[in-house]
Amino acid sequence: MRSKTKKNIIVLLIVLTLISIQSLFIDSKNVYSDNSSKTIRFAGDHNHPPYEYIDENGNYKGYNVDIINAIANEMDLQIEIIPMEWNDAILALDRNEVEGIIGMSQNEERLEKYKFTLPTVVNEQVIFAAKDTVHINELEDLEGLKVAYQKNDYNESLILEIPRVIGYPKNGQEEALIAVGNKEVDAALGNKIVGLYHLQRNKMTELVKVVGEPISTAKYGPAVRKDNEELFQTLERGLETIKRNKVYDNIYKKWFGEDMSYIKMTYNAYRKQIISVVTIISLIFLFLYFYNKRLQKEVLKRTNELEVANEGLIKHQKEIYNLAYYDPVTSLPNRVYFIEELNSIFENLEKNDDLFAVLLLDLDRFKHINDTLGHYVGDYVLKILGMRLKKLVKEEDIVARIGGDEYYILLKGIQHSDDAMELARIIIEDFKKPYYVKDYELYLTTSIGIALYPEGGLDSQSIIKNADLALYKAKDFGGNAYYLYGKEIQSKGLEKMMLLNQLRQAVENNQLVLHYQPQIDILTGKIRGVEALVRWNHPEQGLLYPDKFIFLAEETGLIIQMGEWILKEAAVQAKKWIDLGHDIIMSVNISARQFQDRRFINEVINALNESKLNPRNLTLEITETTAISDIDYTLNILNMLENLGIAVAIDDFGTGYSSLNYLNEMSVSELKIDRSFIWDIEKNDKNKMISNTIIVLAKQLGLKVTAEGVENMEQLEILKEMKCDIAQGYHFSKPVSKEKIDEMINEKSPV
Repeated sequence: MRSKTKKNIIVLLIVLTLISIQSLFIDSKNVYSDNSSKTIRFAGDHNHPPYEYIDENGNYKGYNVDIINAIANEMDLQIEIIPMEWNDAILALDRNEVEGIIGMSQNEERLEKYKFTLPTVVNEQVIFAAKDTVHINELEDLEGLKVAYQKNDYNESLILEIPRVIGYPKNGQEEALIAVGNKEVDAALGNKIVGLYHLQRNKMTELVKVVGEPISTAKYGPAVRKDNEELFQTLERGLETIKRNKVYDNIYKKWFGEDMSYIKMTYNAYRKQIISVVTIISLIFLFLYFYNKRLQKEVLKRTNELEVANEGLIKHQKEIYNLAYYDPVTSLPNRVYFIEELNSIFENLEKNDDLFAVLLLDLDRFKHINDTLGHYVGDYVLKILGMRLKKLVKEEDIVARIGGDEYYILLKGIQHSDDAMELARIIIEDFKKPYYVKDYELYLTTSIGIALYPEGGLDSQSIIKNADLALYKAKDFGGNAYYLYGKEIQSKGLEKMMLLNQLRQAVENNQLVLHYQPQIDILTGKIRGVEALVRWNHPEQGLLYPDKFIFLAEETGLIIQMGEWILKEAAVQAKKWIDLGHDIIMSVNISARQFQDRRFINEVINALNESKLNPRNLTLEITETTAISDIDYTLNILNMLENLGIAVAIDDFGTGYSSLNYLNEMSVSELKIDRSFIWDIEKNDKNKMISNTIIVLAKQLGLKVTAEGVENMEQLEILKEMKCDIAQGYHFSKPVSKEKIDEMINEKSPV
């Protein structure tokens, strides 16, 4: 037994001696390189984890740092890596202050200036946006928005190609993501892995998310100037060498896959001690025996530490997976998960003869809950709804939240379309139960669109699109209903799509025209001003009124472009009438989306500058609901308009949310009584009382009052007795062309 132990000790001694000799050889080789080669300077980003960054101990580390050091080691190069801000790194390379950059993404512009080695990794570039963002999924959605990015980054060229985008260059991707979390910008572009790392480190995963699919992929690796062919070839050979001898694989696994092996960690941590111990063991065998025992204990300790670290890595990978495939509010699968599952079903149809259906749920008027009770209550309701929906379906079915107040349900293995409609009925019935949140008892309804395979679509895109068409049909019934997709709504959906395309062309081809309805001073009977109302001169259907197309413009955001045109056109026409000696006030309706657009004030200023219209001759009309939806924003915009000298009228007063609490704070000059109170004022005492109350309130606040929808003389006389200032309606004139208004203005007698 003793001789066997002695043999083992001798074998171990020989192995450790060889390791010691190898280490001494490597050190001497490095010393030789240091003394025989010039120092090659490389620049690197100081805050681009996990590729390159300075850790909390001040050490510069990362994937790129390990790669360039491995190349230098293989090629006997003496190098110096200088961490700095990314923009400074680019400038340093261009000014010949450094020979290369340890990691840079390739694009066409950079390929013209620099030489890139074989890529060390391929990066995904993505869009980051606030957690509650639902309208951003791809680059085109960033048009007109504020977008942050790292200065001189790969994504800078992509941003310059987006129309009307407002770029916010930052010193690093971390600053860009913080700007998104602070609502300074609407979105940021950047490297997906780096972005997720910063979000985790800054505890911002509840504020910022990755939206949509990756916008591009980019090859990534060391780069040098075009004229430095010698260094380029050296780096290429070095990279090929470390890929061939598996050093590259180990570095990659360290930073992006499995961590370094325990043996390597232990050896790197205790190399000097082992060399010293080997020297001592050569003289004292007994000490080696006891040290070996001690080392075994240390191995066990380090193994346990490594297992703990590995558990942390697995947990981190799970968190990243959840971010990519699950909704953070409800913990349900998200749109990406749902689409992948649906694609899988279509790919395996040959193995599955069962029918399946897609249900699209949209909560009716859910925005009112967010606006009145806040997003915290809204999110809590969405979470409860997700749990209730899961209880109503089979275990193999999928309930997913795709954003906002919309949910998908994938109903598998059904026998007939009646199964899907029965589930829709059950869901609508379940909605009759209240939702309890704190002290609130909330009642909701939902609209459901159903698309059944194969009638509803032969691929994921078409079956979801057709479920969406069926949803709109259910909403046409007033909500709280479901509808099964069929051929009859396919044609209506196509008709709607064609009308939308024609509407886009109408804006571009000047097919929109303005009609004007006169506003009459009740005391004098003279025209005090006009309200501009848009019409569409359709090349095939003739003159279309707003009820045929405005809803499409609102849904698609085209209303912003259309509203800008209306504002400019109305201002130009008002200036023409004023130049002819007529003191006309031009009233222009402003949609909710246009009013809430961040460029709105600039659009108003541009319209005044281009038309040379005096601001006192312009009145902007916003609805009561628009005014109250974001009161802080509204008060700020109204103050800015007042400073410009522009009057603001609250349109449809009395029909939306009550704005009485804020009316005294708002910088408005006029209230417009909605036509629903005027049309039967001569025989409806309640409407008469409401109208009189609005007029009295306005007078106390020093505001003018306009009554809309005046249809006869009797109504006009009642309004005159109430001391209403202005009347508007078919009793005087319907909306007419500018030529007709010219005739009215030129008449000597009052209207």
